[in-house]
Amino acid sequence: MNPQTRKRQNLAAVYEALLQLMSQKPLSRISITELCQHAQVSRTYFYRNFTSFDQIILAYQKQAILQYLRQLPRQSKVKLQVLMTQYFTLMQQLAATNQLLIKNGKIQIFIQSFEAVFALLIKQERIIGSSNAALRQPYYTAYFSDAVVNILVHWQQNSMVETPAHLAQQVTKFTLRHNESTT
Repeated sequence: MNPQTRKRQNLAAVYEALLQLMSQKPLSRISITELCQHAQVSRTYFYRNFTSFDQIILAYQKQAILQYLRQLPRQSKVKLQVLMTQYFTLMQQLAATNQLLIKNGKIQIFIQSFEAVFALLIKQERIIGSSNAALRQPYYTAYFSDAVVNILVHWQQNSMVETPAHLAQQVTKFTLRHNESTT
């Protein structure tokens, strides 16, 4: 097994063990030893790779989003609405996990992981319109990430009645209005 595959498997094991433990008790009552035993990894592995449980969640979330986005059409640029539909579809599939993370106050991790991936897509000019000056303004990525995750949290708390495509359409509409008003 190559090191990259082993690294992904260990991260998945630690993340899944953390979620399982979080479903049984508050995050503040979970010990590193207990987590490592459940994940069947050493404490050395934990300390070599993480300084907190939040880092585990963030690393896994980033990896999951990037892996899911690899399913985007192979063209060089993708419309924001397609990107957002993919994101909300993934989040719908992870609804139970998301609810557990939201319950444990980990909304900031959703924001950080979305922001990291979105910034990467802008940098790579993968989003149609990402060369637009509005998307490259300082703090825009932070603003946009907070807005999208806030929509995600409200959608999750309101039983996800709307489809991912509908949410994507709304985000795109809001974004286009914002960009038009800043130009």
